[in-house]
Amino acid sequence: MRLKTLAFAGLAAGAGVVVFNSALGYFFSQDDFHGLARAAGLLPRLTQPWRYIANQAVWDVMRPLAGLKPWPYHLLSLVAHVACVMLLYRQMASRLSARAALVGATFFAVHPSLFAALHWISTIGDLLALAFGLLALEASDRTDRWRWLALPLFALSLLSKESLVLLPLVVLAWRALRPTPTVGVAGTTAHAAAAASARRFDGVLVALAALAAVYVIYFVALAYETYFGVLHDVISDPGEAGKPYSLGLGTNLWQNLLTLLGWTVVFALPMMQRFSNAVEPGVFPWAVAAMAGWVAGLFSPRLRRSGWLYGGVAWLLFALPVVPLANHIYHYYLYAPLAGAAWCVAAGAEWLLGPRPAPAKGRAAPGLGAPFAWGIAALGALLLTVNGALVHRKTEHSPFVLPELRSSAIIDRALIAHRVYRSLADADLPPGTTLLFWSPIASTLGPHGEVLASPAPAETYWEANVRAALMDGLAVRLLFPKVAAVQFVREFHPAASNCRYAVYRPEGKTGVVAPDELQSIIRGAGAGD
Repeated sequence: MRLKTLAFAGLAAGAGVVVFNSALGYFFSQDDFHGLARAAGLLPRLTQPWRYIANQAVWDVMRPLAGLKPWPYHLLSLVAHVACVMLLYRQMASRLSARAALVGATFFAVHPSLFAALHWISTIGDLLALAFGLLALEASDRTDRWRWLALPLFALSLLSKESLVLLPLVVLAWRALRPTPTVGVAGTTAHAAAAASARRFDGVLVALAALAAVYVIYFVALAYETYFGVLHDVISDPGEAGKPYSLGLGTNLWQNLLTLLGWTVVFALPMMQRFSNAVEPGVFPWAVAAMAGWVAGLFSPRLRRSGWLYGGVAWLLFALPVVPLANHIYHYYLYAPLAGAAWCVAAGAEWLLGPRPAPAKGRAAPGLGAPFAWGIAALGALLLTVNGALVHRKTEHSPFVLPELRSSAIIDRALIAHRVYRSLADADLPPGTTLLFWSPIASTLGPHGEVLASPAPAETYWEANVRAALMDGLAVRLLFPKVAAVQFVREFHPAASNCRYAVYRPEGKTGVVAPDELQSIIRGAGAGD
């Protein structure tokens, strides 16, 4: 990168660091323990290409370097995000003014929907997939032999996560709809622009499309059945066992699409009412308004020339792979689509703040005036950053029913796992221990935190939440190798001498007690009553 490009790209990326740096202070959460366990040999290693980089290779590399310290893993996610921001800025700055690129890249860097992607280590596949995808797009735009680097870069993207499987269509859209370079943008010439525009279909694009087709065939024929279930059964019964990748071809299509689009445009603090990962009808009107506004923008030649059309098409192509999912929709699915949305934001900033060409002489007219335009761009980037930080803080600290718990499941379960870890680290666990997790408190709490007269007949949410945070005990066995087995029980019963009861609270604070000692405590409490 040239020094000016590097400086402004760094500003946009720095805004993302300012907003999301607190992720470095959190523990592992949920599926993170699967990655750690595969690297440690507690779970079978992945033997297929499906998400191999994100779900196996990253953990293989990081575990010897970082061990069980979570912050280096979170740092890797933050670095991957910084790379995506800087790559996106460079792409924008090659076609638009630096101030428009700064606003667009900052919008992407600090968007509140990226919360889980930066806090949950297991979603690093989304970040790596976009980083490799942007590099592949950049390589495919070259006119020399280095353009063939797009092929291995696309392969790396697919090995990270299949979310960018439609990248060949994005490359085609870029070639057909790419913004016209702003007059004075460094590194652009009329001859180069004309040559690139004339090259729509070539061997690189054909190879990218062939690779995408091969991956889709592999995923349908082998990966889906291995990791999720029989594809035919899922299509005929979309709700089958609640599989995360169950497909649906009904109302979920437009509901998911409107939800994702609504989340894209509903990012300001006053508009944010909830942050749950489910279809959200409340944002549908915003999604419809966004579609109407985007269509209206197509009537502006200047917006079209600045990337408005390309940005909308890229958003749709990056979002399409997750639209058919029947059982859930997550905010972090927007990681790649937001790169397209950022182009629309940058196009709007270019329309307002960029130099205006004078057709008669072919030179740029001053427009608003460079100092004033830069002031507005800087203010816009600052407001986006402040808003992102405020929404992030709200999402991070919003309580869920009980004051110690958090509304974000990723944050909540990271905190629970960390509290359990600290409690067990202070206990004297002999080798070969079987831990029996039991919570007389969690079993007697109702859905709204009310105390029941007697333990609930089935597992309560509060019990299931702790069990999910510990991945059914896998996290404990990973963190404490001397623990031979973990069981979750709902009532006390005498146990062997190698057993210990882990008596926990809903927020994860845990006490370790020998069975005979706990039995004495229970008897004493009963006698006191």
